[in-house]
Amino acid sequence: MAVDDRKSPGSAAEEPVLSAAVMTHPRRLPQARAVAAGLAPLDAALAVDPEPDGPPSTVRSARLAYAAVSPAATHHLVVQDDVRLPAGFATAARQSLARQPRAAVSYFVEWGSRTASLVRFAALTGASWVPMVNPYVPTQALALPAETAREFAAFLSTQPETGRADDELALDFLRRAGVPCLVTVPNLVEHDDRSSLIGNHDHGVRLSACLLPDGPGPAGETAPLTGPVLDVPAMLPFLAWTDGTATTIDTTDGSYSTRLPTGRVLAAEGWDETGLTGAYRAAVDGIPAGDTVRAEIGDRHLYALWQTSVAMGAVLRSTWPGTAARLAARLETPLVERALRTMGPGALRTFHDFDLLTGREEELAALVRTGLRHGAARPPG
Repeated sequence: MAVDDRKSPGSAAEEPVLSAAVMTHPRRLPQARAVAAGLAPLDAALAVDPEPDGPPSTVRSARLAYAAVSPAATHHLVVQDDVRLPAGFATAARQSLARQPRAAVSYFVEWGSRTASLVRFAALTGASWVPMVNPYVPTQALALPAETAREFAAFLSTQPETGRADDELALDFLRRAGVPCLVTVPNLVEHDDRSSLIGNHDHGVRLSACLLPDGPGPAGETAPLTGPVLDVPAMLPFLAWTDGTATTIDTTDGSYSTRLPTGRVLAAEGWDETGLTGAYRAAVDGIPAGDTVRAEIGDRHLYALWQTSVAMGAVLRSTWPGTAARLAARLETPLVERALRTMGPGALRTFHDFDLLTGREEELAALVRTGLRHGAARPPG
């Protein structure tokens, strides 16, 4: 059932009417019911996998979830049963859709993805939205215009149940439909990353890139999402969680598929490798327990994190010079602190123990902050 809580039904710009569904599996029904309760005042439908003993697949429950659009709804929200919702999430989601009524809005993106790098730039620059540049759309909590949701459900009914997951199919469908895909900054939901039913164990723990900061009020007050959509920079540095390398995406062709070694990009811009290495050593020496962190994590991955941070600082200087000039102040804001603390653990999660990475979160964030300052303040050389 959709909840119509529009304050001014006769006004020219009416607020969205939202319906909702929770994707789940029979083994997770208690968790799904708890998530549905967290969506109040929405009366969320439960979209239960109709073939729970079949091959692992998200497509079967996704078909049901995206088809469960209320006739009165202008937008439809689908969440998975392994998310944690803040107080007031349903109201915050409705408010967000009033600001981006034609978009597909995701309220989560995982901390090691390329889009997570955009989230960090958004936190630094004050943007509230980033375009999706992953090869999939995060579907942990995704809202669509109502007719788009119905059309996506129909599209899913034509797709095989095994092979491609609902998040990859969502990207294909939304691109063909011309629907922009945006992520909120901060993310409004967290992924409660327990054992996957669809074989994602080798992906490591996938938490939010920048979760909603703690605040005294509900989500819509803590994160009003009144900032702009971030412009995607021509070069997007990120630390790839799949191979632990400092990688840069050339975004200029819009495919987000051209990957370049960040070291090569920095060299082409005039950065001296010897100077970068020396600055890295000084940065690690400046971290509390730097020698211990180096022994635990190793120079290969720490230097990749350093290269990525320096490259991000250089992008700030060239693309958002105003932010670069105010970087010291921006680094002290709670949202930026959260975004930067997830960068090391998110990228290195498949190479090092999760507890080790989260236990060294602050030391890794200190290295990131120093790299950002180095890249933003110094000309190449």
